[in-house]
Amino acid sequence: MNEHDFQFRVRQHLNTSARQVSPKVSSRLHEARQKALSRQKVTVRRFSLAGISHAFTERALPQGRTAIAMVLILLLVVGSGLLGEMQRMAELEEVDSALLSDDLPIDAYLDQGFDAWVQNNSPD
Repeated sequence: MNEHDFQFRVRQHLNTSARQVSPKVSSRLHEARQKALSRQKVTVRRFSLAGISHAFTERALPQGRTAIAMVLILLLVVGSGLLGEMQRMAELEEVDSALLSDDLPIDAYLDQGFDAWVQNNSPD
């Protein structure tokens, strides 16, 4: 016997037994049912802050986590690019200040033969 057959037989037995209940017992069961139904809490749908937080956590938060992760990754990439650019600018500033503080004129550095002269005359 499978579960469906078992449920069917139990239901038939309960229905048969319910028809054989005396009117006095049936009346008391009906009163008890009505009393239980009157005490049952009824859910009322209305605007409340608890409803907003529930809607936020159930609907917006799962998609919000993905969006927040994407924004953080984007900020990380942009921040990394800005940091690299700032380091490059600092290096250029260092080279510029070394050129400006040197005794040689800037035109000497632009001369094609100057680089070869520096390499030949530099102490090894």
